[in-house]
Amino acid sequence: MMGRQWTKEQQEAISKSGTNMIISAGAGSGKTAVLTERVIEKLRHGIHIRSLLILTFTNAAASEMKERIRSALNKEPELKTELDQLDSAYITTFDSYALSLVKKYHYLLDLPKEIKITSSSIVSMKRKELLDNIINELYEQNNSLFLECIQSFCLKSDQNIRQAILNYDDKLNLRTDKQEYLNKYLDFLN
Repeated sequence: MMGRQWTKEQQEAISKSGTNMIISAGAGSGKTAVLTERVIEKLRHGIHIRSLLILTFTNAAASEMKERIRSALNKEPELKTELDQLDSAYITTFDSYALSLVKKYHYLLDLPKEIKITSSSIVSMKRKELLDNIINELYEQNNSLFLECIQSFCLKSDQNIRQAILNYDDKLNLRTDKQEYLNKYLDFLN
């Protein structure tokens, strides 16, 4: 990374110390190069690679980050001991790191130690299955409010309603107060 020209913002992200940082920039803007240089800069100042926590959003990004750091360390013989520790450093995804914390402190959270991250495709399939069960039950009960809704908003099938419900659920899942929000909404309707 020596000799590269950094922008003012990139140089600040590399050299700023005494604080955690979140680097947010568009694709191709040099985030990985900046973060790699930031890590090398920390190592040059005596911080050990295993004392750093480097989180990314994807496994591919974590892998790329580790390889870029490896490449940079190979160019700096005085940091050889850090290179030896690189494979055991915390360079991982947010999800993996959070899972490791949950597994480590499962007993405080009253969760089983064997907890795992479920794939989004399984969650999506389960949500659709649950929604199908609820809708089928409403059809079987001849629920008048439900049937009125279907007649008002559906032409040939109820697929649009099903998809709308899933879309609303996606938006509600972005809220940190989902349950409280829904409870207030129900109180408002009653």
